Amino acid sequence: MTRHISVRAGTKQFAKLTISLFYYIAQEVWRFALQLSGGSPERKLVVLYYHGIPLVHRPNFVRQMESLQRRARVWPACHRGSLPSDKPNVAITFDDAYVSVAHNALPELASRGFHSTIFVPVGPLGSPPTWQMEPGSPDFQETIMSAEQIAKLPSPLVTVGSHSCSHPRLSQLAPSDARTEIQGSRVKLQNLTTRDVRLFAFPYGDHDAGTVELCREAGYDYVFTTMPTPIDAASSAFVRGRVKVDPFDGRLEYFLKYNGAYAWVSRASSLKRKLRKRDRSRATHRNRLVESHKIRA
Repeated sequence: MTRHISVRAGTKQFAKLTISLFYYIAQEVWRFALQLSGGSPERKLVVLYYHGIPLVHRPNFVRQMESLQRRARVWPACHRGSLPSDKPNVAITFDDAYVSVAHNALPELASRGFHSTIFVPVGPLGSPPTWQMEPGSPDFQETIMSAEQIAKLPSPLVTVGSHSCSHPRLSQLAPSDARTEIQGSRVKLQNLTTRDVRLFAFPYGDHDAGTVELCREAGYDYVFTTMPTPIDAASSAFVRGRVKVDPFDGRLEYFLKYNGAYAWVSRASSLKRKLRKRDRSRATHRNRLVESHKIRA
């Protein structure tokens, strides 16, 4: 059974990689055609998000950073303004503030002058993760940074953002509890770091219109999801997408991700939601017709 699940997951990953490769090729053909016609194709900001960087994967992470150093520009995740169009524009973020990030990622980023943002769940500092994870997740082996480590993080190259207090699915909470998670975590982080905290990342990417509005009320500048949508950095959009990356991603997969080639996933998910909503609406309509006929009979 486990082997069957593994094969199915591998097939799904290969399919996504293949679609992303064709998406990237089509994107580059369009950019080339636009340049030939005298146009200037814009580049969007692709925000990457990692979790832990275990020591065993540090060499892979180094290769990924070397790839960005050669082929891309790295910006803060909060960057707003125009972007150059000659290279991919990338931002680097980390969710959950694991100790392995401090030990294995931040030194590599600092040596290259790369900015990063770390989203901190302020409840379980200094402890193993307390939230639900997928079976077999490598994050089970991680530890969240202590309050002392978090307090030392802010610098010109590291921005600290909130990842809630207890890492819940915010859309499933009562509004008052969601407000405590969103606003309370900001206050705690500001007291801890003595810096203004302006960024928030939704745990699990889970959000709805209500939780987005609570983030506005709490005073954040931007909130981040887990949908791999590249960002128009010149716009004032409050909600920003991110693409998940791992230090063990293959070279091609990582290249496609930081070039924004997984953007199709967001569009496919949006289409799927619309189709499901339409199907539910049709099913409801059919049920009403059936009930109406029963009553008449």
